[in-house]
Amino acid sequence: MEVAILKEIIKETDKNWRFIFESPLYDKIDFIPGQLVQIQANVPGFNDPVVRNYSVASWPDNSNCFELIVTYLSGGAMSEFLFNYIEPGDEILYKGPMGIFTLPDNLMDRDIYFVSTGSGISPFRSMVNYLYENKVPFKNIKLFFGTRTQKDIVYRKELEFLDKNLENFEYIPTLSQEKDSGLNEGYVHDHYLKLIDELPDKPLVYYCGWNRMIKEGRLHLDKRGFQMMKDIRVEIFG
Repeated sequence: MEVAILKEIIKETDKNWRFIFESPLYDKIDFIPGQLVQIQANVPGFNDPVVRNYSVASWPDNSNCFELIVTYLSGGAMSEFLFNYIEPGDEILYKGPMGIFTLPDNLMDRDIYFVSTGSGISPFRSMVNYLYENKVPFKNIKLFFGTRTQKDIVYRKELEFLDKNLENFEYIPTLSQEKDSGLNEGYVHDHYLKLIDELPDKPLVYYCGWNRMIKEGRLHLDKRGFQMMKDIRVEIFG
């Protein structure tokens, strides 16, 4: 485990906060966009340290910092700790970044669909910003983000900017509990499945979010002949 210091908390929405950590022992942290870190903390009320995995929401930028965005879960040990106890200047232990939930080697081979809910947008934010900053070419990428209302949208201005300025990238937020917003309405599955059914070739689909959302998505794609790893990649939390 390594030591990280909390630099800043940004209250992105009421229930989604950004936590920016600095690793003081390194000049920079090298990682692949899409990877996760495992953090460990001594949480009040627990005898043993609490350990959780979070996808890194930032991207490699030659700094020694990494960002996590965390959704508040009432009663969740690490969630309660991050929202109610930790303050800038406090230390945590972390391991990583690590994992294989990363972009394919050949980005020109097929379309890619990112499907996320809540803080599950983390690895996709990392990937898309990395592609933009490093001018990496790709075929087509669509980022579908499902949430309840506009006030729950995370990284909205940033992703709208990328939608306008990153060629072949499209950002598609979907609201399940708000109408007349000018955005897509309904559940996130409805919108990417409609497009998939019109495509001549299968896109590579990435899911990140709650287990229920991913399970539903996999069932939809299974009916359409998609296969795990070949056509589907998942990162589950909760």
